[in-house]
Amino acid sequence: MRRLWWIAAILLTCSAAAAQSAGEIDRLLAAVNGRIVTEGDLRIARPLNAVLSLGRSDTRGSRQVELNRLIDLELVRQELEYFPLEGGDQSRMQAEVLAKLDEFREAYAEIGGLAALLRQLGLQEAELVAEVRLRMLTERFIDLRFRPFAAPSELEVEAYYREKLVPVLQKKGSPLPPLGEVSPQISAILTEQKVTADYEAWIANIRTRARIEFFPGSGHLQEGKHP
Repeated sequence: MRRLWWIAAILLTCSAAAAQSAGEIDRLLAAVNGRIVTEGDLRIARPLNAVLSLGRSDTRGSRQVELNRLIDLELVRQELEYFPLEGGDQSRMQAEVLAKLDEFREAYAEIGGLAALLRQLGLQEAELVAEVRLRMLTERFIDLRFRPFAAPSELEVEAYYREKLVPVLQKKGSPLPPLGEVSPQISAILTEQKVTADYEAWIANIRTRARIEFFPGSGHLQEGKHP
């Protein structure tokens, strides 16, 4: 019952947003190195993200936040053009995308199925497939480019144990596990933090080198050309 509640909330929120902007789907909002971002892209971004995150995403982000997220996504898409998949990788990627779609079909079966949900939100399955594939490509790119250099040192693991974990457990009155027992978990946490930080820094860097132009009516605080 709880699951039905948040899915219904997604439908109400995203369907209302789509209805409000349905007449403006062709308005130009921004150009990213010559690639256009439109009102239609913005219209489908929020419900698409809600479907992909199984309703756990925040759908209340401001228009400017959503537009900036789409710009970052377009920058990633352009960078991925230099990251082609080999034949075998293409087949594996297709299989992974289909498996993910099956997960969504199972997850949304209790409210009438994925197809019905997409119709309710004004989305096409092809849009969902393209977004799933883009996210998988992005994850693969991140793993290959950043993860090999993100492993923490023994000193970093020890520092996390001493400065982060121990104080939390002591405050809760929980027993302290030996460092060797929790080192793999701490290493995994620090690795993810480093990968995320490196990826965000990379995005920020390519954004400074990109040519981004905001069109009138985009709602951006500083409309105009950015070198």
